[in-house]
Amino acid sequence: MKIFTKRVSLRFSGVLVLFITFFASCSKKNPDVIVNGQAKIKVVNAVQTDVKQDVFVDKQKMTTNSLAFGETSEYVKIPSGNRTLSYIDTNNLNTDASLNFTPSITYSTFLVADRNGNREILNYEDNLSNADIATAKFRVINLTPFFNTGINVSIQTGSPFVNALLFKEASNYFNLEAGAAIRYNVVGSGSIKTIAATELIPGKIYSIWFSGLTASTLEAHLIVDN
Repeated sequence: MKIFTKRVSLRFSGVLVLFITFFASCSKKNPDVIVNGQAKIKVVNAVQTDVKQDVFVDKQKMTTNSLAFGETSEYVKIPSGNRTLSYIDTNNLNTDASLNFTPSITYSTFLVADRNGNREILNYEDNLSNADIATAKFRVINLTPFFNTGINVSIQTGSPFVNALLFKEASNYFNLEAGAAIRYNVVGSGSIKTIAATELIPGKIYSIWFSGLTASTLEAHLIVDN
């Protein structure tokens, strides 16, 4: 009985080794086996003083038209996994980043710059699920480096529900009832700006990002994600 068990075990071990060897061989020949599927991204030029940008994924151009400041592309499907994203301006100045994209996930990708003009690429995962068609859903992203105190955001005259949002930070998503406006300002500034309720349509999902050199020039940019 012991001899029979040993032979079966050895035979099974041999089959297992062959299976592992075959699978490893296939993986080497087909590296895409590791990461399958596609992600979707849209790209945005958020550098206020910059020239127009073309955007490339793994050296393949993804934008039909060059993006000026504040302009956004449509969603584009790309292979998931680790990809090199490049913004190239009309002076052939490159800004590159290696980013990982998960299959079936959507992303918003921004070109930004710090106070010294040093540029980088920021990538945020989008949430396109919206269970309540009676409300708008939105998040806010601070993409201006000029306010050390951050940005406050509130609904109409309510207390800030996003308090002192700093450069590069993104909030969670919020639901906004129909007819409500959004107010925002630099922390410590009395210059309060408003996104009118008529600009925020129930059932829509928004990414709202901020630019500005001073409190008085703070500006909200609305992107409709769905």
